[in-house]
Amino acid sequence: MMKKLFALLLALTLALTAVSALAEDAKPLAGKNLKIALSPDFMYFETVSETDETGYEGLDIDIIKKLSEKLGFTFEIVPMGFSSLIGSLQTGDADFVISGMSYTEERAQVVDFSMTYCVTDVGCVVPVDSAIASYDDLKDQIVACSQGTTYEMLIENIPGATLKTFQGQAAVGNAVAEGLDGVVAGLTSINGSKKLSNTVLNADGSPMLKYFLLEGEGTADQYNIAFPKGSELVELVNGALKELQEDGTLDTLIKQWLY
Repeated sequence: MMKKLFALLLALTLALTAVSALAEDAKPLAGKNLKIALSPDFMYFETVSETDETGYEGLDIDIIKKLSEKLGFTFEIVPMGFSSLIGSLQTGDADFVISGMSYTEERAQVVDFSMTYCVTDVGCVVPVDSAIASYDDLKDQIVACSQGTTYEMLIENIPGATLKTFQGQAAVGNAVAEGLDGVVAGLTSINGSKKLSNTVLNADGSPMLKYFLLEGEGTADQYNIAFPKGSELVELVNGALKELQEDGTLDTLIKQWLY
């Protein structure tokens, strides 16, 4: 009797192992290790973490994990400056980029993009004593943003505005607070703007910045994942993103990190 029971349990274990192996093999990128490039200085999307096993945390990091679970790949995060991300795809140093990056016609000439996975508002940070409070107030002013971001084009479209770029969101906040190069305002995501207004402090611990929602033509951020031209990953990732969108996972992650 015991021998029969043992044999039955062994057979069941082998069957479950086989099913598990088949399920893993069914994932289209099982066994693949992908290099994912990002710029870890975009608050709420990707920043350095002392607790997350990847070394980073934010919305994009959680999306990477969900894509990994669905498609079966393992991954290595490759950090770099935002302005180097597109180049990393062209040189083969990354399999895809997820870093709060938006589709533009210029970028689409050299890389491919996924569907939009997140849409947010644009924020503007200004010194606490500034009278600037709207899109129109930015006309003829010196306005800063992170180098290589779509905020550059937004600023260039503001009548009379002068563009100044810095490496990363934190550097933009400091430039506005200190008036570097005559900068009077800085553009970033609405959530990043809120964070800067709470973290850039003077010696007394008082906020040096305030922020407002930037309302005007083309002032909504749409984020996409970028791939080398012709990458087979585009279709696979889009399929996984659609599933995450349809089952509510994307919405849950966005609310967790951005609201």
